[in-house]
Amino acid sequence: MAVAMSAATTNRETAGGNFLLRFFARFLGPAALTAAGMIGAGAVATRLLAGAWFGFGLLWVALYIIPLVIVTLDSASRVAMKSAGRGMMDMIRSEIGPWLAWLIFGAAFLVNIVVNMSQMAAMVEGTYGAFGSLPPASAGIGFGVITVALTTASVTLAVLGGYKRVERVMVFLLVAKLVCFIIVATKGLLDWYTWPALAHGLVPHVPADVAVVGGNGRVREGFTQMLAIAGQALPPTVFLTYGYLHSNAGYTSADAKRAFWKTVYNLGFLWGIFSVVVIVAGTTALHNVYTGSGPVFLGVSHFSQIESIPVAGQVLGPAFPGVLSFLAPRFFSLGLVGAGFTTLISVSLTMTYICLDVARRDWHFTKENKTFQAVFALWIAVPALMTPFWALPALLKALIAMIGNLLLAPAAVAVIFYFVNRRQMGEFKANAGRNVLLGATLAFALALAVAGVVRFFR
Repeated sequence: MAVAMSAATTNRETAGGNFLLRFFARFLGPAALTAAGMIGAGAVATRLLAGAWFGFGLLWVALYIIPLVIVTLDSASRVAMKSAGRGMMDMIRSEIGPWLAWLIFGAAFLVNIVVNMSQMAAMVEGTYGAFGSLPPASAGIGFGVITVALTTASVTLAVLGGYKRVERVMVFLLVAKLVCFIIVATKGLLDWYTWPALAHGLVPHVPADVAVVGGNGRVREGFTQMLAIAGQALPPTVFLTYGYLHSNAGYTSADAKRAFWKTVYNLGFLWGIFSVVVIVAGTTALHNVYTGSGPVFLGVSHFSQIESIPVAGQVLGPAFPGVLSFLAPRFFSLGLVGAGFTTLISVSLTMTYICLDVARRDWHFTKENKTFQAVFALWIAVPALMTPFWALPALLKALIAMIGNLLLAPAAVAVIFYFVNRRQMGEFKANAGRNVLLGATLAFALALAVAGVVRFFR
């Protein structure tokens, strides 16, 4: 009898374990690595500050862009599956023209140096915030030491671990970040008055600019913040290198359906929920709380003044009630260290693919490919070590990086649109519905990029 009960218990535990394995298997893969990279400091900065400064005013951008991202990435993976092992940069060079390949490479090179600098800045500022303090106004010896230590740790963990280990680490960080913000957003949504404002945030509009209280005429621009959210959600190098990740993971045409659903699970479900709940959390825990007549934290009393990681960390206050509330900014700051790391690694990985492919070298991430490891390490280390020489708050650096991304996005989407509509795609050639969504993505990215350039020169 005891033996039978023991066997039954073992079977139940095995079944439970198998269920968990099957559940997480839905997320593991190139899509999970991409989602983890996209839920980095840039995603947190663009959405959290949007909620803190403008309430639900830009919720519609974060939500409506999700299907556009899914279709664009899935189209890129289809192109890779029918490319016979060729990389996207090689295809662009040979089938469109070397001029376009080098133009994209040059633009991506410059933009992603800024992106990686912003991620390391977030990691350093998050380290200060974990100890309950603001980073120094100007980078000194302490700032430099922390930068070097974090850079060394990032290179060691990412480069020496290989693709699979990087993938597992980033999936874990992805889930941990998502859970934290869901807790805060859920508490905010329990207040009935939140819902009418949320519904209004789903109507496309650009919120009015917000003057910074005590900011000597500075303003938070709704249009600029919209550009930042779109730039983070439409990362051109991610679009162009999504196929490399699928090839590196061994995906073939037979995996097309499975790859699509993994993209939906990771970029639609996980990243999509994250995009929405961060804005909800920023609105309910910062915008609605720091009104000038409420609490004061590190000298900040009004939501328009929020721009540093330690202050923004108060967003997690509802998740740490009572005597534990002092842990909120510290926990958030540690989370930003992880968020910065995921995007730092993701960007470095994608740029390594592009650099090696444009140089006609082996671009597969394996333990035997020492050239890949060297370039990967340089893409992590060089921008990271340049961080102390760029004096801006980390969250504002992330905003600048995301806007730079948006300027290159139309070219990336146009390239994918071209390749997925070739006759060589066979059964994977884009149908009318896919082309409508790809066309909408291209039009949206192009419109924002043009409007942003015009606004800048004005």
